[in-house]
Order: sequence, then C-alpha cells, then structure tokens
Amino acid sequence: MNHDAPSHADDLTYARALAQGEPAAVLRFEREDRRVVRHALGRALARWRPETPVEPDDLVQDFVGHLFSDGGRRLRTYQGRSAFRGWLYTVALRFFQRQLARRRHDRRGDEAVLARLPSDAEDPEQAAARGERAAAVRALVASLPAEDQLLVRLFFIDGLNASEVARTLGAGRSATRMRKMRLLERLRAVLEPGEAP
Repeated sequence: MNHDAPSHADDLTYARALAQGEPAAVLRFEREDRRVVRHALGRALARWRPETPVEPDDLVQDFVGHLFSDGGRRLRTYQGRSAFRGWLYTVALRFFQRQLARRRHDRRGDEAVLARLPSDAEDPEQAAARGERAAAVRALVASLPAEDQLLVRLFFIDGLNASEVARTLGAGRSATRMRKMRLLERLRAVLEPGEAP
C-alpha cells in the first residue's frame, strides 16, 4: 500500500479540474461549495466585526476571484491531505480575515493621515488636494520596508510614544526616536511639499 498517496484523491482530482476551469467542476463548485465560502464569511464577520458596512456578495466574489486567479494558482496549492471543503473553508476564513483587517487598517490610517491635514479644506479644490495627499501618504507607507510600516502603525495609528514603541520592539529609545524623526521627515515631505527641505 502506498502511504504517500493523498487520502482525498477524489477531492484532489476535483481541485485540479477546478484550477483548469473545467465546466463540470465549476458548476459543482457553484452548486455545492460556494455555500462553504459564504459560511466562512459569516464566521469572519462574527469574529472580526467590521467597523463599516460590508457587502457580503462582493466579498464572496472577491474570494472566488482570488481562488481562480492566475490560472487557479491558489487551487493548485491544495494537496489532498484533508477534505477539500475543510481546506476551502480555512483558506476563505483567512482571506476574509485579511480583507476585514485591511479595511480597518485603511480606515484608521486614513483618519490618522487626515487628522494631520488642515481642517479648513471645505471647498472642492482643497478637498481634492487633501484626498490626493492622503493617497500619496498611503502609497509612501506601502513602499516602506515592513519594519518602517510597523513603526508608522505604532506611532501614528496606535498612538504610542517612542518609549512605548521601543519597549514593544525591544529596541533602544534613542534609535527609535531617530527612526521616528526620519519617518516624520518623509511623511512631511508628502503632506507639506512646499515646506520640505
């Protein structure tokens, strides 16, 4: 007996057919397995309550698109070591957790950024400029190394001071303050382009 053979060979065959977009497999997915994705979304919404309304159908479709993107690359990671539906549920739950966390992070990041911008931007031209600056800051933060992105989160979104960040990261206070100053200079160059050195 071959103990290396997958224990869910039928599921593995099905997943490979799905990855290749075979019509019978896709119809089976729509008929039987989409409800597994919806159930995972329900659990994710209950566990990681979003702070803003979400459209469940859109999130489900985003996940299905993720599953089938790049020629079914994600589907091909299924190796048949567990039941396909259990694997699908776990993958969907993780996807929705990331999506909900990203929405929360983006909203809080936007609030933190906008709090630093002038509050008198009432006319449409000023409001548009403010939106452009917020987008530029998001793009800048996304381009930073992971360590600096974490610092941005700790300092400007979570509101920790240099001593608290140093303790959290196990780093020296002086080095942490210097990194904060360098981050502030980069952010200020985007927020106040006319005043950058």
